[in-house]
Amino acid sequence: MSLNWRELELILSELPLEGSYIQKVTEHSIHSFTLSMYSQSEKAWLLYFEIATPDSRVVRTDLMRAKAKTAQRFTQYMRAHLVGRKITAVRQLPFDRAFVMDAENSEGCVKIVVRLFSGIGANVIITDEDFRILELMYRRPQRGEEMGKTLMIEERREEGPRSFSVRPWSGDSFNSFIDREGTLKAREERIDDLVRKLEEKRDKEIAALSDRLRRQEERMKTTEDYEEKKAIADILSSSLHMIAKGMDAITLPDYRTGRNITVSLDPRLSPSENLERFYERYRKDRRAYEMAAEDAQSTRLEIEHVKKKYEELLSEKESDKMQKEAAKTRDTRHQDDGKAGVRLTVSGFDIIIGRNARENDEILRHDTRGSDIWMHTRDASGAYVIIKSRKGKTVPLPVLLDAASLAIHYSKAKKNGKADLYYTEVKYLRRVKDGKTGLVIPTQEKNLFAVLDEKRVKELLS
Repeated sequence: MSLNWRELELILSELPLEGSYIQKVTEHSIHSFTLSMYSQSEKAWLLYFEIATPDSRVVRTDLMRAKAKTAQRFTQYMRAHLVGRKITAVRQLPFDRAFVMDAENSEGCVKIVVRLFSGIGANVIITDEDFRILELMYRRPQRGEEMGKTLMIEERREEGPRSFSVRPWSGDSFNSFIDREGTLKAREERIDDLVRKLEEKRDKEIAALSDRLRRQEERMKTTEDYEEKKAIADILSSSLHMIAKGMDAITLPDYRTGRNITVSLDPRLSPSENLERFYERYRKDRRAYEMAAEDAQSTRLEIEHVKKKYEELLSEKESDKMQKEAAKTRDTRHQDDGKAGVRLTVSGFDIIIGRNARENDEILRHDTRGSDIWMHTRDASGAYVIIKSRKGKTVPLPVLLDAASLAIHYSKAKKNGKADLYYTEVKYLRRVKDGKTGLVIPTQEKNLFAVLDEKRVKELLS
């Protein structure tokens, strides 16, 4: 609740304004700022202004609120023209929520008009001695309140039909009471705002994870019949002597049911090639199902973790922790493309670098194909470097060496300036069951020794 004129009168009566110097101006928002003051009797003290809000007030405070990231034009003017001035007089306008301060220095006197009105009347206006406007917190052209115009000071002759009084208060002073009440209310509003932001952030994270889980479960559903493919392959295997090249189908007894089944064949393939095709489909679908099942389980656990994390944060209502979480981005990603890892192009080949275990894992799961090249330093932890394959193109040696330098740069081998590396196609990587995030074992790998070229790395990353 904003101050009425009697409460403002009491506030001003308690302040050591006359004789105090303005030492510093700190902006908090477009509606609030603090003047750091100094007087012989009180030494350093703070005067907080909040204008054009439901809690408009001027009050002495012990709390320096958070500084705004950028300073408004009015704040810049105050810093240039008010700092160092001495308050020589303070006068409240009769029966009104407004007062005028005279601030003097060797260049003369300026007047600071403070109005704690509601609506468009609220303002802080700096004028010369003749009330010609020098600068304003809010420009109000419709009221004639612009730079260079003369400010009209209207004074009431009586209180009016409504009588005001000072609200019940406690403490050492009315200033401390108002400051304490305002601080508590601001904290509650800040907590409420953080709760809203965190709930929105939580819902977005859970929605994204749920969408990922849906896709993983769809992959499981499309490959869950891999055992059926193996059974058909086994039936073909037991009757391979009955198949001839050129056949497009064959009817065979199903040992499981005793009934006949018709199996489609590729007439261009030999019997053994047709058989291998069915076994390859089985192996491929089984791998896809197992990986999708593993991913789905991991995503379910992540959803539960997110729910638990936000439940604890929202139940504690600890503003610092909530503020830190609200400021976090969901993952370590580039802002330009929203994808994990460092991404660049070398001689027409796209390269992706995972800088930590989480990025390594996410890149392997979502940004690679079986024919892509995976590279990693041998015997030193570090980045996975992925060279995206191009149809009909072999990765040239210069690109391999650039990828090797990047892998060394983002690894613990960097301090040595050289390293042994190995690389293979992504399809030859095997995940370690119950292993750490992103951990894989390469097969059919090739070895490479490389010396770190820092100059080249800087060129690539720039």
